[in-house]
Amino acid sequence: MKLPSPALILACALLLPTVAQASDAALTETLKAFTRCDASFFASLNTHRDAWGAFAPLKQEKDAAWITVKNRGNSPENSVPLRGTPIVAGMKLLSYVDESSDLGQLGHYYFWGFIVEGGIDEVAKRLAPLMEQPGQLQNVGSSYVRSELKIGDQWRVIRPQPGTAPGSKRAERILIVEAEGKQGTQSRVSCSVQGAVDGAMLAQLRPDIAPADYPQPQPETSFADIAVPQDVLKRLDSPLLKPKFKTLSYTYATRTGNAIKDRPVTVEYTADGGLLKKNEIYSKAFHVERLTQAGLIQLKSKMNGVGDGRVLLTRELEVKAPTSWGPGQTLSARLVMEEVPARPTDKPMKLSTTCTVGQRFPARQVFASLTGDAIALECEQGTSKTSNAFIEDLGVSLTLESTWDKSNSVYTFTAVDVVR
Repeated sequence: MKLPSPALILACALLLPTVAQASDAALTETLKAFTRCDASFFASLNTHRDAWGAFAPLKQEKDAAWITVKNRGNSPENSVPLRGTPIVAGMKLLSYVDESSDLGQLGHYYFWGFIVEGGIDEVAKRLAPLMEQPGQLQNVGSSYVRSELKIGDQWRVIRPQPGTAPGSKRAERILIVEAEGKQGTQSRVSCSVQGAVDGAMLAQLRPDIAPADYPQPQPETSFADIAVPQDVLKRLDSPLLKPKFKTLSYTYATRTGNAIKDRPVTVEYTADGGLLKKNEIYSKAFHVERLTQAGLIQLKSKMNGVGDGRVLLTRELEVKAPTSWGPGQTLSARLVMEEVPARPTDKPMKLSTTCTVGQRFPARQVFASLTGDAIALECEQGTSKTSNAFIEDLGVSLTLESTWDKSNSVYTFTAVDVVR
């Protein structure tokens, strides 16, 4: 067997750093294009697809290429790990994320970018030099942001407005560095277009999105027009949970920690046979309609003013209700819910609730005008817990306290009005 000559070995050794340097330059050039948050990122991926193809699955069409995920609408299918975790401009890229969501009147949201090793300060320091104007990346609390507003045919840089949604009347484009997870060891570097996003805008900015996936106007779904399946209604036969009033309205204030919520919430109940129509009024612009049994088992709901205007409907239901309010008895319900009208990316939502019966106490302890007894109910649903008072004279459950994750809220009733 003939061995390669020393000259050939030396030539190959000298070539390897050159190839690596070329690859590094290609990756860096693409990340520079990424910071513009436009189609130039996908054009650069196409130009340097041989370099990027070593780290991620790519799809190419015409003058664009993109990193492919299984499903933009669902996690974790909207992300893909990068093979070999390339280091680009001093940042170790761990995965690529491509996600979208429709928040109805809050607008459409499209995010694409990378999960990167390191905290936000470190990552922002390395990302800024890749930008055409590094000073536009501003520190806003727990993130670094460059915000742009669509004015006519132009994108204009504006002051970041954290906590505000663009809605359906304006469109924003954002480059953001934010914490990923709670450990502070990873960051998410994302571009997004959000708000009044339409097909024409996506055609300019996101050549990776097919026209069939462009946002489509959705007709408003009427809450009253969506019927609860008869199989579900047949399972609601507990005499303990029947309403004993025509209408009930109350107002409550919420205290979380030492802070009291400024705006009180008003709840309106109307008896509808053995069920209760519920309207939760959070502001003039936002209220939630529900159909429940006793305020404990939800049959359908719709958010108005926020969300996509669809109705969340209980398709399947299993209920085990006690025959009396004896301490230690349990009320349990398992629900399978779906959005109506359905979309191809939807997945059924499954919830299980278990309430344990506690002691009786005077209902006037909840509010002075209430009569008879209240029965303590401690309910668990996933990671959330609520302490409730079932008002026996009314046949409805009122929430007194709720705990979700590490947040605890206490409810104080400030007005109650009953028509029997």
